[in-house]
Amino acid sequence: MKSRNYLSYMVACLFVFGLGFSSCSNDDDDIDVNPIPDPSEMSYVGSESCKTCHSDHFEDWKDSGHPYKFSLTPGSLGPVYPDVADNFESAWLTNLTDGNVTWDNIAGVVGGYGWKVRFVGVDGEIIGTKDSQFNPGMGHNQFNFNGGEDHGWSNYHPGDKKTYNYSCFKCHTTGGTQEGTWLAGVEGLGTFTESGIGCESCHGPGSVHIEGPTKLNIDKVYEMAHLDNSMGGLEVDGIIQKPDAAGNDVNFLCGTCHNRDYKSPINASGGFIKHHEQWDELTTTKHIDGGMSCTTCHDPHKRVIWDGDGIKKTCTSCHSTQTETTNHSALANCIDCHMPLAAKSGAKTGDSGYEGDVRSHLMKITVKDESMFTEDGKWVRDDETRPASLALEYACLGCHNRKLPDNIPNITLEKALSAAKDMHK
Repeated sequence: MKSRNYLSYMVACLFVFGLGFSSCSNDDDDIDVNPIPDPSEMSYVGSESCKTCHSDHFEDWKDSGHPYKFSLTPGSLGPVYPDVADNFESAWLTNLTDGNVTWDNIAGVVGGYGWKVRFVGVDGEIIGTKDSQFNPGMGHNQFNFNGGEDHGWSNYHPGDKKTYNYSCFKCHTTGGTQEGTWLAGVEGLGTFTESGIGCESCHGPGSVHIEGPTKLNIDKVYEMAHLDNSMGGLEVDGIIQKPDAAGNDVNFLCGTCHNRDYKSPINASGGFIKHHEQWDELTTTKHIDGGMSCTTCHDPHKRVIWDGDGIKKTCTSCHSTQTETTNHSALANCIDCHMPLAAKSGAKTGDSGYEGDVRSHLMKITVKDESMFTEDGKWVRDDETRPASLALEYACLGCHNRKLPDNIPNITLEKALSAAKDMHK
């Protein structure tokens, strides 16, 4: 199976995560501990409990986007974000739907850190959708922004029922379960132990570790399957990988949420790859065949956006020859072409028609004059004639066909074809 090299992952993950965990005790090696207990025998203690011993990681995490995937907003209090987030929060409730919605009507906020924000009403429904008590079916209920740019309001599923239950918050919260309810007065939603993606989302329940902190009683990588996942794992090329409680497959951990429908085909819509499909994209690449993991490039505790330093290895680290031999001007770097904005979370950017707001993780460019999507536009092509890869419209024309005076010359697809063939020769 092309996406699973367990030896490489185990070495990489033990190195990356092992260095990051230190016990408050100075004599870990002298403590006789059992292997990590079954998660069902442990309980969640909350991210604040990790702060004392892991203050550096905690502060990095607190400034990243993970804690703000979902924020509870009790009473009339709105969410609080780090100062670094340029998210236009002051404009969020201005003209929301018909202008009558207040914080008293909102039980929680989805997102709001980097790309977009939605609002969950005290009835458990996304405000402005079909069955919401607050402006039902009116839309005008998602605010988009990216990179310091205000992209304004859009209509998020105004004609559909959108209840904020386990199927939604499983990837937005910590310790999610289908039992109980997170919102008083609304039954059957499921519940969670912490809003946002906390430490225990990636390292597992921490009650045993808190009682006697050692490196041996907390997960380096918490492999788990969502409770509504009928396959019980992640599928690649028809093979389903199940979680391993004793495993350290960081790609499986990240892939649990950074995918759609737990399957490897890459979903598309409206001429762009859908968002949170980094796992789907990466599993099609040659990078993963050689044992590359998500943490090869990313520090999982740190942010990338807002000038964060969460990237610990760049393309140059492995591709020095291509970096030294390139026929493109210095105005572009590796990711401009090989990780263009071919995916969309909230809104298109630029005005070329080929720039979304999320960088693709396909990285491979196919130099052909053909679409990267299936004929119905629902998937990225991945067949014998065209492996999953980026088309030149996104790798080249996104920048080169902007209408704004940005000093980047406009070119045709034919010109892009000619130039790309010999880009690194």
